[in-house]
Amino acid sequence: MSTIIMNDVAMEAKVGERVLNVARRNAAHIGFLCDNAGTCQLCRCQVQEGAEYLSPPSEAEKAWIPEAKLAEGQRLACQLIVREQGEVKIQSYAEYIRQLVLTLVDPPPSTNTVQNLEPLVKHLLTDFADQLALFPRNILSRLNELGPVRFAFPIQDTDRFAEDVSRLVERMNAGVERIERKPRETVKPSEETPST
Repeated sequence: MSTIIMNDVAMEAKVGERVLNVARRNAAHIGFLCDNAGTCQLCRCQVQEGAEYLSPPSEAEKAWIPEAKLAEGQRLACQLIVREQGEVKIQSYAEYIRQLVLTLVDPPPSTNTVQNLEPLVKHLLTDFADQLALFPRNILSRLNELGPVRFAFPIQDTDRFAEDVSRLVERMNAGVERIERKPRETVKPSEETPST
């Protein structure tokens, strides 16, 4: 087993598993919408340690993330696959933005809201500029690979999506580190009754 430390919470991961699936299973604070298609970018994250245990950037990541940011460890968790056992430390983009917003709501000592607004605005504008620089190649690349239907309607399992969103909200409201997903019940085929 590998360990993914997502937003300072340790989670077990199997080799071959996608980091987003690990995060969703544990109700980690990470965005998700496209069911691993690499189109919504809500699962953007920063690999802080252990990149050597993960897959190299996918074509989807190259379409959305500039080369310099990929080199710095910015990735899409839905495209990030655990390649070998080890410890990986990651911060999700959603958590990073949440922390910046919290400094506006409750400024740390010797700071104020106006000072704390600058890093948030700078970060958001930089991300917008990065997306604009890659447009329209990024969208055309994903559309070509996925096809128009999968691109336009990315959620493949609406029940699982709703369950994961519900658990994430529940975990954040409760203030706990994780709420693991319960295994789905499997329906056994009914036994056939012998004919007489």
